[in-house]
Amino acid sequence: MNFEILGLNNRDKRVYEALLIEPMNSVRGLAEQTSINRGSVFESIKDLQAIGMVSYVKVGARHKYTAESPERLHEIINEKRRELRDTHSVVDDYVAFLKPQVHSRDTVPHFAAFYEGEEGVASVLRDLLTTCRLQEVGEYRVISSPRVSEYMYHNYPHFTRERVKQALYVRILRQGKPLRGEAEVSERRYLADQTDNGAYTLIYGSKLATVSINKLNHLSAVVIDNVGVAHSHAAVFDQAWQSAPVYN
Repeated sequence: MNFEILGLNNRDKRVYEALLIEPMNSVRGLAEQTSINRGSVFESIKDLQAIGMVSYVKVGARHKYTAESPERLHEIINEKRRELRDTHSVVDDYVAFLKPQVHSRDTVPHFAAFYEGEEGVASVLRDLLTTCRLQEVGEYRVISSPRVSEYMYHNYPHFTRERVKQALYVRILRQGKPLRGEAEVSERRYLADQTDNGAYTLIYGSKLATVSINKLNHLSAVVIDNVGVAHSHAAVFDQAWQSAPVYN
């Protein structure tokens, strides 16, 4: 299990599992057991205590720590779900408060947004899902780069699952060698030139996004929010799609 979904890290997980194996342990004992320095063990214990996964008793002048039952994980997830439900209503109120203060998109210049790194690209993917939902778009287009694809989903590994849940169809023109199999709710064809140029293009709703990769495998992206630009690239894509070969 990935403890990051609980707001913890792998070190915290190691400390928790060590306490399950050997309860009533001290910070010093845990440090020896896990080969993690005592300061870091103490930080992990504080974080685990904060969510109720670790408790302690005082024996003389020393604290002895014990891991709570793993069943507590279900309770924590349920608590987070309740918090998220409550947060949704708070966000709704906040958005309603801000809307009158936001200028109409038609009165401001169209612009491009720039993003860096894998988390920046994850922001682009989230924007794709949001934009398609708000603009009621059921399909988007992709010109795929295998090099970029290898890294661009690292910080959003569940993107495809969210896309499928949204019933969002994607047509993919792929650079590089043909692959077997199809992703769900998608169709894939191949460009005649199989050279991978290291650029991954997404055309969705009123937006065009390009994700590129450098020699150090660092990602950067630009999103252009302009209906004319998006539609012209969609038309070029559709033309290429008609003549692109299909591999089974």
